[in-house]
Amino acid sequence: MWKRIIMVVAVFSFVAFSWEAYAQLKDGLWEITTQVEIKGMKQQMPPNTIRQCITKSDPVPKNQDKNFDCKTISQNVSGNTINYAVECKGNQGVMTATGQSTYTGSTMSGSTQTRFIMKGQPEVQMANRLTGKYLGACPKK
Repeated sequence: MWKRIIMVVAVFSFVAFSWEAYAQLKDGLWEITTQVEIKGMKQQMPPNTIRQCITKSDPVPKNQDKNFDCKTISQNVSGNTINYAVECKGNQGVMTATGQSTYTGSTMSGSTQTRFIMKGQPEVQMANRLTGKYLGACPKK
C-alpha cells in the first residue's frame, strides 16, 4: 500500500502547474524524480522516477491513479517558479499538498508538503523533494 501512496504522491506533486511557467520550458520528454520522506517513519522509501511528455499545449503531468479526483485549490506564478495547493479525494481518503517548483530551461527542482488522511487511519505527513531533467523529444506514438 505504501508504494501505491508514494506513486500517487509523486504524480500528485505535479498536478497544479500554470501555463506561464511552462512558456520557459522545452517541449518533450522529462524525467522527474521524487524523494518522499514520511514523518515518523524510520526507513524511508527509495526515490521514484517517472518519465512523461510535457508540452506547452499539455503541460500538466497526468495522475495515473484513477482512484483520486484532484483539483487545484490555488496557484501563483512568479517568473519560472510556481507555488500551488492541490486537493485529491478518493476512496482511500483525502490528500492535500502545498508546493513549489522552479523550471530553469532543461532542469527543474521543487518540494511539496503532503498530508494524507486515510479512512480509519492516523494522518500521514510527507515531505517531497523533486528534481527533473529534460531528456529530448517525445517518442512517436
